[in-house]
Amino acid sequence: MKIKNNIIILIFSILVFISGQENFLIADHLEMYDGEINLNGTIVNGTDQNKVTEYDIRLMATQNSSTELTEIDSIKTFNKFKFSNIKINDSYTYFLMISHQEIPTIVFLEEIEDQYEIEIIVYDREFTPENISVIDYSIMIPYLSPDSNVISILGLISFENTGIKTFYADLSDPNLSGLNLLRFSLPENFENLSVDSDLPPGNVMQIPTGFALSNPVPPGQHQILYSYSMPRNTTELKYNVRLPFGAKKFKLLAPEKTEINNNEILTKESTKVDEKVYEVLGGDDIKRGEIINIEINKIATPSIFSKFSYFVEKNTISVLIGSTSALILFILCIYALYKNTLFNKNDTNNVDDVLIAKIIDLDERFKKNKIEEEEYNILRKNYKERIKGKF
Repeated sequence: MKIKNNIIILIFSILVFISGQENFLIADHLEMYDGEINLNGTIVNGTDQNKVTEYDIRLMATQNSSTELTEIDSIKTFNKFKFSNIKINDSYTYFLMISHQEIPTIVFLEEIEDQYEIEIIVYDREFTPENISVIDYSIMIPYLSPDSNVISILGLISFENTGIKTFYADLSDPNLSGLNLLRFSLPENFENLSVDSDLPPGNVMQIPTGFALSNPVPPGQHQILYSYSMPRNTTELKYNVRLPFGAKKFKLLAPEKTEINNNEILTKESTKVDEKVYEVLGGDDIKRGEIINIEINKIATPSIFSKFSYFVEKNTISVLIGSTSALILFILCIYALYKNTLFNKNDTNNVDDVLIAKIIDLDERFKKNKIEEEEYNILRKNYKERIKGKF
C-alpha cells in the first residue's frame, strides 16, 4: 500500500515527539507584527528546474504537548508562494510541507534565515538505489562494563546519494526485493535494535538478517546511527556483512585481545580510542555487492581485578560508611565490656544487695496480689540463680 499524505503527516508527527524536541519556537530573526508573520518563497525542482509542476504547499502547526497536527493554510502554486498575516502562538511548532511524488519535504520556520526569500528544493522520485554509495561503514564493540556481561554494539554509516533524484522505494510493488531497499546486515539473535538517521521521515523494518529503511534518500550525504545488543554471556559473533552499496572505508573495532578471524579483504591493526586500545579490522574501496565474513571467536571481557576495582570504586561511599559504622560499633562493644568488667570487680556486693532487694519487693507484690503466681515464680527463681549461687 502506498504511503499517502495523511500517513506521512502522522509519521512525521510521531517522529517529532519521540525525538524529544519539546521547545520548537519561532526563530528570533523572523519579523513579527502583533503576533503575525509573513512568508514569501519559491519552490525549486532540484532534478529539473525547467520542469513545470503544480505543488501543494501547506503551513502546518503542532502544539508542543500534543501529537495532533493543524493545517493553518495551504496554497497551490507552480513555484512562488506567499503566506500573509499568519498568527503565531509560542506554544506551537510551525513548518512548511510539500509532498512531491509522495515524498515529503519539510522546513521548520525556526530554520528559515530570510522569511521573504525562502527557497525549498524538491526532487523527483526514483525507485531503485542505484546512486547510493557508502562512504564510511563503521562497527564498534565497546569495552564491556565490569558490572555487565551484555555486549552492546554500535554502528555508524555515512552514505551518499550521488544522483539528482530522491530514492524512495515503492513498498506496494509486489516485485520489491532486498536489492531495492536501504538495508544493512546484523548478526543472528540481535536484540534491542535502535536506529536514528538524518533522513526524512520513514520506517525501520527489522528483518532476520538485519534491518531496512523505507525513508526517502534525497541527493547529498546522510548518516545512520544504530545500536543493538546480543544475548547475555555471548562470547562469539559470526555474521555476513553484506555491502550492496559497497564502502569506500570499512572498519570493525573490538576491545584489545579480542580474537578476530583473518579476512582476505580486510587487514588487521590496532588503534587507540579514548585511551583504550582496540583491534581494528579494516579495508578500503570495497565493491558493491561484496560480502564480508566476520568471525569473532572470543570477545575480551573485564578481568576479575577490574571487576573488583569497579565494585570498590562504585561502592566507595557505601564501603566507607559500612567500615566506619563497624569500627564505631566495635569500639562501643569494647567499652561496654570494659565497663562491665569494672562493675563486676568493684561492685559485686552491690549487685547481690540489689538482687536481694528485688526478691523482697517481689514477695511484697505477690502478697498484695499485684503479680500473677506464674510470673512471680519465674522472676524469683531468676533472681535467686543470679546471686552467685548462694540460693
